Amino acid sequence: MAIRAKKLVSVLVFCLISLTTNARCDDWSGFQHDLSHSGSSSVNFTDKNLSFLWSFSPTGRTWNYKSGSSVWSSSVSIADVEGKSIVYAGFYNNNFYAVNAEDGSLIWRFIGGNRFNHAPVFAKVNNRSMVFVACADRSIYCLDGLSGEKIWSYETLPWSYMLSEAIPSSPIIIPAGKLSLLVCAVWNSGHAPFNNFQKGELYVLNAATGEKLYSVILSSTPLNSPCFADINGEPAVFISSNDGNLVALNAKDGKIIWQLTLDSGLFSSPSILPDKQAGRIFIGSRFGNLYCLDAATGKTIWTQKTGHAIDSTAAIGNIGGNAYVYIGSYDRNIYCFDAATGEKIWNYKTGDYVVSSCSLATVAEKTVVFAHSLDNKLYCLDGLTGSVIWSFDLGKLIWTYNTRGDTIWSSPAVGMAGGKPILVFPCYDSKLYAFSVAIGGSN
Repeated sequence: MAIRAKKLVSVLVFCLISLTTNARCDDWSGFQHDLSHSGSSSVNFTDKNLSFLWSFSPTGRTWNYKSGSSVWSSSVSIADVEGKSIVYAGFYNNNFYAVNAEDGSLIWRFIGGNRFNHAPVFAKVNNRSMVFVACADRSIYCLDGLSGEKIWSYETLPWSYMLSEAIPSSPIIIPAGKLSLLVCAVWNSGHAPFNNFQKGELYVLNAATGEKLYSVILSSTPLNSPCFADINGEPAVFISSNDGNLVALNAKDGKIIWQLTLDSGLFSSPSILPDKQAGRIFIGSRFGNLYCLDAATGKTIWTQKTGHAIDSTAAIGNIGGNAYVYIGSYDRNIYCFDAATGEKIWNYKTGDYVVSSCSLATVAEKTVVFAHSLDNKLYCLDGLTGSVIWSFDLGKLIWTYNTRGDTIWSSPAVGMAGGKPILVFPCYDSKLYAFSVAIGGSN
């Protein structure tokens, strides 16, 4: 595995800073809301009768033969920006949108040089509301959360005719003393004669300025979204790659703590359940295995086999003092496992592949799982029993069939809008859907 770290003088300062994971409560620090990718939220829908609230259809189209096919991003972020509730979403039509979370109206849009198909993050940096998103044009963007004004952009490689489109990850924002750090992976490839390359590189930038602190080349294949936790007092970033490797790095300098090659390709991002000692990493593989690993050493704690590939990212919830892991599989099932032992608690079979990552919230004080299946349904399941509480039929694929492939599929997100809970899902029918408690509910 080729490794190269490029350090600036500012890294020496960074290494002296005591990192903390105490992000602001209104930040959306990573994919599925937080730095650990838990997908877990304290949002409570006080009535089980969720209803359609609004939909947003982006302008333009990607494919000339199909009107309205400005298809999906991997997920959205939901933020309270100076008293205004905003949903941020990127689409394949090269546009990144800020949408009013209460009514679905467009607030602003930003046009990039290629598609936006990975989840954005939101944070207050130096008291300014900022949204961060990576684009297939090889750039990472920082935009003003309220106006959409570009604050800075970082180009991972300058444009040339011989470069392919980039494959970026969703970023994370790590609070580090007085600094905020943006961590994001970008895969670039070039096809110039005698200078062919493919590299998946992890970048660490100053979130306020876009200054690169260091970067590390980890793979010749695309990297998935990183997660972060303090492990034994050290700040650690965990990231997987499509070649089947999972790597733990020290966030201070990019040095590898441990690396592990699993049974098959990894298209799932790692999730972490921190604790006072080591913590546990959960990740699924294309071979259909769900792994629970010691975060300090990479040693396998337990493994569970599903009936097909797992590309989704595991969500982690706590019910009655017990931790549970929720994940979807191409065998059409949504699973719940005991996080400590790996025991299967339940599985719910849908009508098609489950490639969506789960989100967790509460409905009438009961922990629930929100997930999507390629049967075109959005599900709300009881977190302890797997029974269906609510489901909604969404739009269909713009194609007449689906394939697993390497497509980026959407995941539901849960947040607050105008003081009320909201469920948001960017569907492959080109629309962004929002749901809340039905009219007449107790909200």
